[in-house]
Amino acid sequence: MPGIIVVNERYFPDSEFVPANVGATSFSRSVLRCLEGAGLSAGLILYKRDENREEPQVDVVFRSGAICAVLRFNFDMSEASVSRAIADAARTLLARHGMTGQAMLYYQTDALLGFHPEEFPCCVTHHGPFVYDFIEMFPAVATGRAFGGAGKALHLLKHQELGLSKVRTNDRMFVLQHSDLQREHLVSRGIDERRIRAVRPPIALLEQSGALESAELRAFVEGAELLVFTAVARLDYFKNVELLVDGSALARERGIPVRVLVVGDDEDKDVARKELGARMPTEHAAEFMAVSKLSKPQLYALFREVKSKGIFVCPSRYETLGITPLEAALSGVCTLMTNSEKVEARRFFPPAHQFGPSSHGLADAIERMYVDPSGVEQLGKELQAGISAEVSEEKFEHDTLSAWGHFSEAAQTLSL
Repeated sequence: MPGIIVVNERYFPDSEFVPANVGATSFSRSVLRCLEGAGLSAGLILYKRDENREEPQVDVVFRSGAICAVLRFNFDMSEASVSRAIADAARTLLARHGMTGQAMLYYQTDALLGFHPEEFPCCVTHHGPFVYDFIEMFPAVATGRAFGGAGKALHLLKHQELGLSKVRTNDRMFVLQHSDLQREHLVSRGIDERRIRAVRPPIALLEQSGALESAELRAFVEGAELLVFTAVARLDYFKNVELLVDGSALARERGIPVRVLVVGDDEDKDVARKELGARMPTEHAAEFMAVSKLSKPQLYALFREVKSKGIFVCPSRYETLGITPLEAALSGVCTLMTNSEKVEARRFFPPAHQFGPSSHGLADAIERMYVDPSGVEQLGKELQAGISAEVSEEKFEHDTLSAWGHFSEAAQTLSL
């Protein structure tokens, strides 16, 4: 069955090489490449909130080599009007691609799932954390911080619940699962496991990445004996980068020659970066640097530059997947993963590359890597070999097309 990807317009930039707004951006591009390779792509619906508009509007554009229907809407519009607009956009895309018959819509997340038109089957990947799940583990204050305020958390909760209700009751709605965390929550909320199919993470490594363009960043990296670093799209509560700074500072106090690099947030948003810098003890301030998020080629240039002396750290509190730490590990960078069941990528990392979620736990792990006679470069190579046996773009494509075929057959059978 042809597929149409539905994704937030902000998360599908003109080029996949610009810095991503969220980590899940690369996932939707992997789905697109997979469908295109199989001759099943009917383009994308890019939704864009417009609070000044009273009715939905759809415009067809070309972006990043794909035909896209841009849907402008807001959540105050009636469910029926937004649903019609999504259906109209889907039919327009099918016509532009010369395709007839049914199509399956793929929702990158559940934001618009409550508006899904009944005449189309669909599948969804829940990239964002479930508010319902999160509030069972963290206090109300933490929930507000994590989701950008109580109002945003309630808005997200409302639309996640609407989406879950639709998936529960519509046999032609399926789940393309990228996370065991996702499956556990969905099944606990009454979703039929027979409509869920798992896919392995899509990691498409970038072979050509050039050199680091920032002279300041390059000098900081080159001058490090041991670089402990992380890279995220957003420096938010989920990422818990404070733990990286505190654990690295503790390692320095133990005499380990750590330099700390934090990559994250837009260039014009430096509040979080400054706050993280302020956590570093004054006597170690010269060994800390925080820069805005990097384009994919620049991120891979960083990976290549630091393989002989770098440790990538994922200190997240809650992560439905964690693509960047997998990219680092698959690029040969020695990588440490927080030992938490609420961080999905942890299951791909051996115990030696995990640490207890505390500053002492991280400092112990950094010290363990530093004193290992193999050296961090060799540890990175061994980790790369282990994870590459389980994770690749090819394995993702195999899983996705297998799931897509299953969903298509089930949807067509139910429509007879």
